[in-house]
Amino acid sequence: MIYDELVTDGERKIARWAAVAMHVAFVLLLVFGVAWQKRHSEPAAIVDLWSSMAPPKPEPPAPAPRPEPKVERRAEPIPPPPKPEVKPIPKPDIALREKLEKERKAKEQQELEKKKQTDLKKKEDEAKKLKAEAKKKDDTAEKDRLAKEVELKRLSQEKSDLAAKMAKEQAASQRALNDKYIALIQNHVKRQIVEPPNLQGNPQVEFDVVLIPGGEVLNVKLRRTSGVPAYDAAVERAILKASPLPLPPDPALFQQFRDLHLKIRPKE
Repeated sequence: MIYDELVTDGERKIARWAAVAMHVAFVLLLVFGVAWQKRHSEPAAIVDLWSSMAPPKPEPPAPAPRPEPKVERRAEPIPPPPKPEVKPIPKPDIALREKLEKERKAKEQQELEKKKQTDLKKKEDEAKKLKAEAKKKDDTAEKDRLAKEVELKRLSQEKSDLAAKMAKEQAASQRALNDKYIALIQNHVKRQIVEPPNLQGNPQVEFDVVLIPGGEVLNVKLRRTSGVPAYDAAVERAILKASPLPLPPDPALFQQFRDLHLKIRPKE
């Protein structure tokens, strides 16, 4: 294969033509050789014929000349051009190759470890971020809950304060209303009192009075005497005589005047 690579196309053509020329020369040599043998054998036969007048005896036919064996001459092969000197490729040092392989593996391992560390750090950062977001949400939710609790307490306190204020105002209004109608009832009863003669000072008598709807007096009971029986009796007769007593027009307020505690003084 190295010889075929070194021989050019021109050299191959020259070799082929040289082989063809040698074959042609060999064929011509055979042809001219046979013809020359025939030409030299014929004059001997003629001389023999003229030398004897007698009819020639039949002679056995001369053996046909044996054709010379063809000798194929092969063209001498053209010696191949000298092979170029191929320098052997130096084999790499095994130790150096192993060292490079170890360095390559070490580098790959280092890159793999670096990638693992990077991925681990990335996961840790993501976990921290999610934890921070969750904590932020929890803190926000806790703040909202506390804010709602504070707001509910404030609203509840405001409601309680408003209810207390309204109750206080209602109680004050109720006391004022009670005081107003108690005063009206006291004045209404006083107009009916016939004071006993020679009444000394300003004695106070107290009665428990039970009313029915409409202000009618159902019962009168002495609770505390004034120390003057005649004055006590006169006040009791005046309460019964003053029936029906004046009450607020709202029937819902009757329960507050059903049981009255009346204090009567002759002078006020």
